[in-house]
Amino acid sequence: MKYNFKIILCLYFLVSVDAISQEIVDQTIDEQVSASELSQEAQLKIDSLDEESKEIYYDFKDTVAEYKSLKIYDDQLQEIINAQNDEIKNILNQIDSLDETNKDILPFLKRMIDVLREFVNLDIPFLIEERVQRLDDLDEIILKANVTTAEKFRKVFEAYQNEYNFGNTIETYNGNLELDGIKSAVNFFRLGRIGFYYASLDFKKTGYWDNDENSWIHTRGRLSNELQNAIEIANRQAPPNFINLPIKPVSTNKS
Repeated sequence: MKYNFKIILCLYFLVSVDAISQEIVDQTIDEQVSASELSQEAQLKIDSLDEESKEIYYDFKDTVAEYKSLKIYDDQLQEIINAQNDEIKNILNQIDSLDETNKDILPFLKRMIDVLREFVNLDIPFLIEERVQRLDDLDEIILKANVTTAEKFRKVFEAYQNEYNFGNTIETYNGNLELDGIKSAVNFFRLGRIGFYYASLDFKKTGYWDNDENSWIHTRGRLSNELQNAIEIANRQAPPNFINLPIKPVSTNKS
């Protein structure tokens, strides 16, 4: 019996060893599976971190590139701002200088207008209302603060140019004139600055301006043919031709 017990004991021991070995094997396999799963999870985390790091890296590169671009743009803007500030200072200096210049120019322009007004008053009285109104407008313009000095000078220069052109042109226009105590419609004819004439609409009354006498010389209808031809020439209804009209003598200074 003692021998059989040993056999049984040995068998039990072998069975126990096999069970323990199996358990160890199973535990090892479980640990390997767990380790493999952990390794997969770790790899996934590593891959995820790698993607994130790449995104962060590329974002960083883009940010650096954008910063460089913005820095260049900012530097350019600063240069523009500096140039504008310099231009503003220059304009302010010019304004200060212009204010000093205006103190001399504006009185000079006023004198030019006064001289031109005196000239118009002494001249033959063609378009007199229009010419005097132009001078009145100039007197108002030179006092306006919202009109530049250059514009004021241009307006005065234009007035002088217009008066100059009158001496080199002929002109006819309609108007009213008192004849025999009655305000009548007439045709005026201007021959440069050396002759100024009128003719009634039926050409039965004619006359010319005597600047020395500062009055009209009425000739009844003696100038009717000449004035009719002159008016037709001025209106380009007839070709240029010789006309016989009285003119004021041209004064000459002999030394």
